[in-house]
Amino acid sequence: MTKYLFILFIFFISSCKDLSNSYFPLDEKKKWSYEVTIKPEIDKPIVYKKINYSIGKTKIENEVYFPFLRENGSIYYYKKNKDGIFRNGLSFEKDNKINFHKKQRLVLPNPINVGDKWEVDSKTYLILKRYPYYDYRATTKFKINYEVISKKEFIRTPLGKFNNCIYLKGTGKTKFIGDSEIGAIEINISSEEWYAKGIGLIKSKRIEETNSDLFGKTVMVQTLESFE
Repeated sequence: MTKYLFILFIFFISSCKDLSNSYFPLDEKKKWSYEVTIKPEIDKPIVYKKINYSIGKTKIENEVYFPFLRENGSIYYYKKNKDGIFRNGLSFEKDNKINFHKKQRLVLPNPINVGDKWEVDSKTYLILKRYPYYDYRATTKFKINYEVISKKEFIRTPLGKFNNCIYLKGTGKTKFIGDSEIGAIEINISSEEWYAKGIGLIKSKRIEETNSDLFGKTVMVQTLESFE
């Protein structure tokens, strides 16, 4: 009986580790390359490359973090525990100061179940109006509500086909108060994310839509191109 309980315990621990970590690998040093396409409703599309490097486990003030370096020099700090994987802070290569979030942001829960829901802080960053001499960006904070929709999604990317992916959907809304010319605009946000086992994020789509003809709707699609 004791042996059976021990085996069951080990299976439970392994299952929890598998669910929380394999869809967002943290422990090993890896590199993800994405193509990002931003399509504003009223301006020309923008296409660029985005690269994430996992630096590996590091200790900061006796806490274990997993930093991810991006191509723009920003570093995001992740942690994992029995409840899931969280993003805890941000820094830049040019300085040594880490700006820890007031509230850690849940990336993936543990265990991952269809119907799981959670709320995180976010901000708009896509809505942009280009004037002849300057760009005006509508940036404001809001709450986005995520839900696990499926654990059996099929996704096709330049890197190949992926089965049994985790599919998350997030929604939120906010209001942006501009200048006297722009006034107040309402923004509806939707986000979709797909995670593959052993790789992590393979695709995401985000839409920020306003009720203003001046800003319109902007769609961003991020697709994994290589992983090593």
